[in-house]
Amino acid sequence: MYLRLGSFGPVPTSELNVGSEGHRPITGRIAGGGSADHRRGVGGKCVICVYCAVKTSNNEGSPTRVAAIDAGSNAIRFVVADFEGPVSHEVVHKRREPIRLGHRVFTHGHLDDGTMDEAVRAFASFRVEMDALEVERLRAVATSATREAANREAFLERIRTEAGFELEPISGAEEARLVHLAVRSRVDLSRGRWILVDLGGGSVEVSLVSDSGILWSESYRIGTVRLLETLAEARGCHDSLRTWVRRQLSGLTIPSPDSYPGPTAFAATGGNIEAIARLALSYMDPLKLAILPSNRLDAVIHLLNAMSVPERIDELRLRPDRADVILPAALVYRHFAGLAHAEHIVVPSVGVKEGVLLDVAAGWQPRCSRGSVHGPPGAATPSAPGAESPESPLRSRPG
Repeated sequence: MYLRLGSFGPVPTSELNVGSEGHRPITGRIAGGGSADHRRGVGGKCVICVYCAVKTSNNEGSPTRVAAIDAGSNAIRFVVADFEGPVSHEVVHKRREPIRLGHRVFTHGHLDDGTMDEAVRAFASFRVEMDALEVERLRAVATSATREAANREAFLERIRTEAGFELEPISGAEEARLVHLAVRSRVDLSRGRWILVDLGGGSVEVSLVSDSGILWSESYRIGTVRLLETLAEARGCHDSLRTWVRRQLSGLTIPSPDSYPGPTAFAATGGNIEAIARLALSYMDPLKLAILPSNRLDAVIHLLNAMSVPERIDELRLRPDRADVILPAALVYRHFAGLAHAEHIVVPSVGVKEGVLLDVAAGWQPRCSRGSVHGPPGAATPSAPGAESPESPLRSRPG
């Protein structure tokens, strides 16, 4: 059924929901009912590669345990889920590390040594958790900060040798594909066309999609961390953040509505739009779609613009690494919603990591012998479409 969006009247700022951003529990269900135990203990060693982390045995008929890591420019996200089929899955563990890989990359061209140290420690801890949870399949991807860093090969080698992961830098086109895969699992795209906007710390991927696939896509080097840090480095610039962001967005476009038939809806993904929706709506269930009226987004922008970052942390209870980027994020979403003439924004609460989970699960086979490498159906190698670097061979955990 095509989602038909009604109209809402003006919403005063006083009605915005000022609630806790909080940390989501490590158990939950994406499809179906119930919850899963977060199992701990000593797990067997796994062989880690781009597409699979293989146990020595796998009982046919049991759920397949899949993990995804999204090393973004503002945070690193790790999620583990049990799949009973290609889509239906139960999240058994998830974690977000506020490690800003984009720090200095977008202004100085390289990953900061201290940031790399933090990331390596995080990946090493992911490895321990994966062993305990007996993960069967994994894909770990990195986005704009890593792919643009001049010293990315040194970083990837440290992740490989010190934590036992093959971290895969992916292109903006691959990010868009993964987001479309994730959104399609939550939203009925079968009628009309959709504009999808996925905003991260280093880039924004804008796509025109349908249920059949991506009709048009563009990746822009406009992300929240990039905007903040380039403004800070812009000597002699006295623009406010709001003016600076709007100036950077002035040349960004989407396809003209006259160029494609049928009704068009607008969906946005990323941690910031989820945080904005929680502020704007009186209630938001992360397992269901949220519908954010554009006038409520305007009210959130007005609220955030009137507050300092410490005030956003104290009064809105936002995390520090969310409080500084949420205003530029809101302005980016508003820009594209305006271009699309969208009165409402659909927030499906999925993103790259969910797309990675679904992509890996789609290529799962009932049995997998130690040392084999396999990807999604039809893949000749474990490399993903849009990957910008060749894959390394299968490697065991160091030590």
